[in-house]
Amino acid sequence: MASLPAVLLGALAMTGQILLLREFAAQFYGNEMTYGLVLASWLLWGGLGSLAGDRRRIRAERIPYAYLGLVLIVPAGLVALRSSRFVLGTLPGELVGLGPALVFALAIALTTSLPLGLLFVANARRLEGDVGRTYLLESLGAAAAGIVLNFILVPRVSNMAAAVILGILIAVLTALSFRSRRSAALALAACAGLAVFAALDGPSRRLEWKPFDLVATRDTPYGKLQAVRTAEQVTFYSDKRKLFTSHDPASSEEAVHFALLQRPARGTALLIGGGAGGNLAQALKYPELRIEYIELDPEVIRLALRHLPAEDRAPLGDPRVRVVHEDGRARLRRSEGGYAFIVLDLPEPATAQVNRFYTREFFALARAKLAPGGVLGFRLSSAENYIGPDLAEFLATIRETLGAVFPEVAVVPGAANIFLASTRPLTRDPDELERRIRTAGLENVAVRPGLLSNRLSEARRAHLDRALEGGAPSLNTDLRPRSYFFSAVLWARQFRSVEAGLLKALAGVPRFWLLDAPLLLFVAGLAAIRLRRRGGGRVLIPVAVMGLTSIVFEIAVILAYQVYYGSVYGRIALLMAAFMAGLALGAAAGRARPATAARADLAAAQGGFILLLTAFLRLLKTTPPQAGLAALLIGFGFLSGLLFIAASRLYAASGERLGAGYGWDLIGSFLGALAASSVLIPLVGLDRVVIYLILANSACLLFLLERPPRKPSA
Repeated sequence: MASLPAVLLGALAMTGQILLLREFAAQFYGNEMTYGLVLASWLLWGGLGSLAGDRRRIRAERIPYAYLGLVLIVPAGLVALRSSRFVLGTLPGELVGLGPALVFALAIALTTSLPLGLLFVANARRLEGDVGRTYLLESLGAAAAGIVLNFILVPRVSNMAAAVILGILIAVLTALSFRSRRSAALALAACAGLAVFAALDGPSRRLEWKPFDLVATRDTPYGKLQAVRTAEQVTFYSDKRKLFTSHDPASSEEAVHFALLQRPARGTALLIGGGAGGNLAQALKYPELRIEYIELDPEVIRLALRHLPAEDRAPLGDPRVRVVHEDGRARLRRSEGGYAFIVLDLPEPATAQVNRFYTREFFALARAKLAPGGVLGFRLSSAENYIGPDLAEFLATIRETLGAVFPEVAVVPGAANIFLASTRPLTRDPDELERRIRTAGLENVAVRPGLLSNRLSEARRAHLDRALEGGAPSLNTDLRPRSYFFSAVLWARQFRSVEAGLLKALAGVPRFWLLDAPLLLFVAGLAAIRLRRRGGGRVLIPVAVMGLTSIVFEIAVILAYQVYYGSVYGRIALLMAAFMAGLALGAAAGRARPATAARADLAAAQGGFILLLTAFLRLLKTTPPQAGLAALLIGFGFLSGLLFIAASRLYAASGERLGAGYGWDLIGSFLGALAASSVLIPLVGLDRVVIYLILANSACLLFLLERPPRKPSA
């Protein structure tokens, strides 16, 4: 039983990280920037906790208190996140800036990750100072928890229920591992506390939407889905992003008709998102049209059939409609094509998941699957009277990306801009569109004769065109997701906060200062340290580089999975478990090697990172198989575990502290998580970030290949 606490610590860490990250995304309009803030905060406090563990010892009899306290802190963190709007003074569903998100991320991580770092060192002491064994056991626990979350809990229960179930299991095993009456009594108290949190699951969800009526909520593999009733309307949200609202014909009409009025409406139209919110009803007004409606999350349809009024549910059962539950991009790639229209009605491209429907690669796929002269249409939030420079740059980037694929692009002005693209001419002429509406016999509320002449007046069209031409567009691609960075800038602008200016300033920083200068400083630092040729702490440099490289690699694989296979929300646990399983295997392999091979293992692992990063770079030019991405994570984890064991042996030989290696691993990971997902990947591109990782690891390999100092001759 001496080894069990270290395993349980890994399980606690993985449970807290995944469930709090999922809940954080649901409460703070989570995109990759907020993910980066949460991961960075978690890693920072964990690293500091490990470094502090050498100075502040936890007495053995107090370790059960810490474990059982953490069991309760995870669900308490979920409740705190759901109650965050009362602390921030915001309305239900209102977005907040990156500043408050960072404050909550740091506060939640302080209460969870800092104790985890302290307990890592405490467990190493209980295992007679064997840091490598502690690392191996913790990795095994994390991998096991990730697998349980991915395959058993996440697809079936809420975040709170998952925290309670795993918490009870960890509490019982903690009592068994420490075998004392006090730990047994503490475990019973923790289970009672977890039962209270389980009872609070529903009330805490409803409280966050008061005074509105939360009629349904589901934690699905694709996000937190919520249906909220206000007066006569029901609005559906996914992670606080509005999907659609019932009784909102104006939005549905503009999403559908501007595209469908461009051509005779016959054949098959592909609708990606929004169908249950009224788009299907609008498309069905064209009697010769068949509709294929793609909705990724089946729970959206189930809740719509249960909570929407009968007239809004009816189109879902129309014989001309085929509902498909699949990722829209994957479905389009597998389809035979020949669509007369492709209409997107998705949230703003504020995340990498949604951004992949607004990239050059997706537009090229859409063009290939459209019939000759077919039309692609979608809408993005804008402003009717004044388009500021940030909004203009965002919209201009989307138009520029469309124009790189389609010879004909038209943008309809309004509070929401309607983007249209085709290989044949498009019209924004109000008289012509009104004539087509009359010919089709459409009875609309907003897109109808008498209203289009104002919305599509020559002055409004010219104003929009000038604003877009005044932007500084760049192409939005799968590997360089510019639009979600611009969306973050626009999001921050709503709060007149300092982060908006900071993000905007970062967007204008030359690549040299983002990548080249840090690399040159790193190489210069390695050269200076090499000249000293003394000190056991120098073996921690590859550990810190490994931490930075591994977290950036994990983020890169997650983004690649997102781009090629859709929502990664339900797969984060599996991908992280794959890495942790590799970590455990690498640590086991390292411990099986003789201590004299530590220096060679260190260099071999460092060289292996370069090979795997190069392989990943090549895979990005294709559609990497899911098994291939998982295999890369396992391989990277294996090398990380091998390197950590080798460095720990060399560091221990110098008589240094127990927690330093683990601490610098997490500090390196903190720097990588903060920089990569938040800034570097959207600004310079995923592939370029990987290239610079290869260069940094190559410099570190050269640093490790130095000859050891010669012993003085007798």
